[in-house]
Amino acid sequence: MALIFIANQLIAQNYKFGKVSKEELQEKFYEQDSSANAVVLYKNRRTYFKYIQGEGFMVETIIHERIKIYNSEGYNWAAKYISYYNPRGEDSEKVSILGAKTYSLTGGKVQSNKLAKSEIFDEELNQYWSQKKYTMPNITDGCVVEWKYRLTSPYRSIDKVELQYKIPIKKIECSIEIPEYYHFNVKHTGYIQINSTSTEKYSTLSLTNKNIVYETNGSIDRQASSTSYQKVDFTTNITSIDNEHVPALLEESYINNINNYRAEIYYELSSIKWPEEPIKHYVQSWEDVTRTIRKKYVFGDELTKTSYFKEDLEAIIVNSGGNKNQILVNIFEFVKQKVKWNGVYQKYSYNGVRKAYKEGSGSTADINFILISMLREASINANPVLISTRNHGVPVFPTIKGFNYVIAAVEIENNMFLLDATEEYSIPNVMPLRNLNGQGRIIRGDKTSSWINLMPTKLSETNSTMNIIIDSDGFVKGMKRTQYTRLNALNYRNKYLKIKDEEILVKTEEKIGNIEISDYKVTNKDNFYKPVVETYKFTSEDLLSIIDNKIYFKPLLFTATTQNPFKLENRQYPIDFGTPIATKNIVSITIPEGYVIESIPESFSMALPNNYGVYKFRITASGNKISVYSVFKMNTAIYPIDYYPEIKEFYKMIVTKNLEQIVLKKGE
Repeated sequence: MALIFIANQLIAQNYKFGKVSKEELQEKFYEQDSSANAVVLYKNRRTYFKYIQGEGFMVETIIHERIKIYNSEGYNWAAKYISYYNPRGEDSEKVSILGAKTYSLTGGKVQSNKLAKSEIFDEELNQYWSQKKYTMPNITDGCVVEWKYRLTSPYRSIDKVELQYKIPIKKIECSIEIPEYYHFNVKHTGYIQINSTSTEKYSTLSLTNKNIVYETNGSIDRQASSTSYQKVDFTTNITSIDNEHVPALLEESYINNINNYRAEIYYELSSIKWPEEPIKHYVQSWEDVTRTIRKKYVFGDELTKTSYFKEDLEAIIVNSGGNKNQILVNIFEFVKQKVKWNGVYQKYSYNGVRKAYKEGSGSTADINFILISMLREASINANPVLISTRNHGVPVFPTIKGFNYVIAAVEIENNMFLLDATEEYSIPNVMPLRNLNGQGRIIRGDKTSSWINLMPTKLSETNSTMNIIIDSDGFVKGMKRTQYTRLNALNYRNKYLKIKDEEILVKTEEKIGNIEISDYKVTNKDNFYKPVVETYKFTSEDLLSIIDNKIYFKPLLFTATTQNPFKLENRQYPIDFGTPIATKNIVSITIPEGYVIESIPESFSMALPNNYGVYKFRITASGNKISVYSVFKMNTAIYPIDYYPEIKEFYKMIVTKNLEQIVLKKGE
């Protein structure tokens, strides 16, 4: 038994910092996922509350990570970025690097290179957050990097516990230790099973109290001090997590923010209960959140300032002829041109709307607060809407941090229009994709708040017509006209309007391939309230195949759908198109003289369950003309994952139909 115990100890993995084994360095791939370019061999996290005399409890988190890098594609995992809260003029969190080394094999022996202090950098991200960052030295294929650091926070908050990365994790251990005085709401996200256990331990605090006593002896006042000691016993609740072989978090097509589906645990402080004191509750509901935000002077007060735009607003109203809808549009367009977005996401106007208006540059809050104030002054019912953008994720608790952006909502005759004046090419109810993230919280003038849907309900369309002529040598010439509406138009303008038509032509040729474009033209570039219309002529010698006096080609040519974006056998995440979409293609084909039609694909139609989507394909022939019509519609912005097999098959059938070919043969 003793020999077996010793043998097991020798075989067992040593996760102590600095004890990287030769076997870990010799490993060529990860058995559970051979496609992985790197793998987390081990991660350990311990979060606990530490009592500091005279300051109270601090929250400390110690993280130890060991990562194996298999090849150059995994080198980016040798860099570490640690964000910490560092507000100007307030108590800040602190990050201490406890150790960081790179390990490699040299002559069959384990060699280590220590990260130098001069290679660790601090960067201020904004007025609230900073970042400690470093890149490990001597990175080579097969090396192992390891680091350990401590984050100390004076705030009674617990950072989210990350249990999944974009690379696999072999083993992860976590311990979250919370004194009985603190109560947190806990929320798990993701799709992997978390192996956790709960235990308790008993702890004791030794408190030192200094008392000052004033004494009067005759005409002399004296000050005396005494020290008392107190022991406080309390219970610490411990959650321990031990998971192995956690799969990588993989990106999939048509997904919102992949981090929304990461396996994580969130802790939100709900209350504190000290002995012999009443319980203190923190944010409990979204009503509490919006009430707190509204009362902030950098939110509510900024919406009441109006004097700085009075003259400009009067001119806008006069030029609008008193029409309320026209006033709305003209104010919206004025603000978009007057104040440009500086790229900063904010729900508060920290620098002030007056300054943003004067300088012509501001954050999301600055710009949309100005818009709301001007609309209100024009007697239009406008209110702020708090949202969380796609890159910020979906909040899992009622929390002030859950929102990072503000837009405007206008309510006229039971119709609601959502506006974001930070987006140059937007129009009412057509916002950029970054804003389309579930629900937003509207705060009305009567101080009430409620959820509103941010997701579009109207189709964003791409409609194209194409006329082509084929000659007997397989040479194709044609003309294509495409119209883009709503979000598709906004995206087109963002992509192409700031570059010359010649550059767009080149990009279009590169995207399609096998064609040469001429007479390129875009109309309604600057008229955002009309669809973008793109037209061009094209020629090609490579769109057809000629074999044994027969000509073969796809009916939709280069507009055909030839790839199924849904290849996985099973999918865990909802399918997010961002907006309902429709794509319509009409193709008119003139076949070469001396050829007849041997075969054409059959017409076809297919629908998804619950009217989620439809595809129709129709082809007809008459004389030397072939007419092709196809329409694809997705009537929902978010497609439910329960119907994944259906949409996978739906796209498979579309691809199959689009790959079928028209066959022409020489006539008798």
